[in-house]
Amino acid sequence: MNIEDLERLAARHWQAPGGGRLGEWLLRAADGFTGRGNSALPAGAPGIPLPAAVDAVEAWYRERGLPPMIVLFGAGRPHPLTPLLAERAWYPRQDPAFVMTAPVAEVLARSPAARIDLDPEPDEGFLRLYRYRGQDLPPIARTLLMSAPWQAFGSIRRDGRTVAVGRVSVVDGWGALTAVQVDSSCQRQGLGQAITGGLTAAAADAGARDILLQVATTNTPARALYARCGFRDSHRYEYMIAPG
Repeated sequence: MNIEDLERLAARHWQAPGGGRLGEWLLRAADGFTGRGNSALPAGAPGIPLPAAVDAVEAWYRERGLPPMIVLFGAGRPHPLTPLLAERAWYPRQDPAFVMTAPVAEVLARSPAARIDLDPEPDEGFLRLYRYRGQDLPPIARTLLMSAPWQAFGSIRRDGRTVAVGRVSVVDGWGALTAVQVDSSCQRQGLGQAITGGLTAAAADAGARDILLQVATTNTPARALYARCGFRDSHRYEYMIAPG
């Protein structure tokens, strides 16, 4: 699967409630919660010249009270929009990230057999532990967490307390891991690999053959963990924000 197709697929795992189209580009709005839910995905052709397309993206987001943001992705070379956005003084948001992928069978072979509790919706323990960029979840978070065609929410509990969580979704034979978090008091105890393996097993049961995730380029421990589980870098992406 090429990078554009993989990005389109990833968008279906995390679907913003407010969205639109500009040609083949996807416009997404979700009250500012998560970059993937509030950025334009320039996969394919916008149907108009690129300068006019960027103008249209700016107008669309400003009408909704959101900072105009476009996600740029690629593997080893600049995105075609890079020089145009540079001319207009668009700047990168903190924490660019990698998309990592793996065959489900390889992740299951490398991860310990761990029992996790699976629920069709995030329960109170999940929502209490999961923090996006260290912040409490806004009301719209639940809408995004439940936005895939199929998803499940995994938890590991100790003495009645939720100590690790994660979400898995499946679309067209591809699983995706999101919202993975381990309680700070329980880190370096194998829970990250256990929740990854348990969620991947759930994806396999739902028909996934391959699986993807996103991880910040600066999150070295998480990248090392996922590499041990069999994931490899597919490509890098970053969010560019309009000035003003």
